[in-house]
Amino acid sequence: MVPGYVPLALLVGLEATAIAVWALFAGRRFQKGSGQVLRLCARCSRLHNRTEVVARAADALAVGTLAFLIALPFVAAGYESGFSPALALLGASAAVAVLAVGAELDFLVRALAARIWPNLSWTAADPARIVGGGARWVGVILAMYIFKAAYSSEGVSALFGAAGKRLAADLPSTWTLTAAAAILAVALLAALLARWLVPMIFNSLPTTLALRHDSQGRT
Repeated sequence: MVPGYVPLALLVGLEATAIAVWALFAGRRFQKGSGQVLRLCARCSRLHNRTEVVARAADALAVGTLAFLIALPFVAAGYESGFSPALALLGASAAVAVLAVGAELDFLVRALAARIWPNLSWTAADPARIVGGGARWVGVILAMYIFKAAYSSEGVSALFGAAGKRLAADLPSTWTLTAAAAILAVALLAALLARWLVPMIFNSLPTTLALRHDSQGRT
């Protein structure tokens, strides 16, 4: 059985790491991306500066939470059969692989959208946004899979599908799984609000529509 403090420590540690990485390396101002400019006035630029801070935080939280959901089964396995460098490497590799798959899918969707709707500058997104976007969507899908209803179960375990029940059986409490699912939902909603709804409410362009591909203003 995994000690009660371990899931919380793992979640907090991975979230803190993701936020630190985004702040240090991936949190550069999105207007200063290579070859990108904004078709915005000064007022709208200030608005986008502020909303992008929220969206970047949502990206970081999603990455940390998805890494938590991937790493937790390996931590549970370590308490069952013993920890080893191979198990730690396998867990880290699995988390990186899932994040990479999510980022690749997000990139392909953006590229396809840009081909279908040329006014949508999806391909202007930097790697941080692509990784964060992939983590949000893959994380939400994974959380839905973990919490897939199991109608033959009773009590709290009825919230979980087969994968969720197996994971919950190794934990003293399932509240960290619920918290992770809630964080992913909030991150997804916050990013959509910050990059789409809030700019439109204030009579501005969504971030995706405000970006151009080059510094001469050609799309």
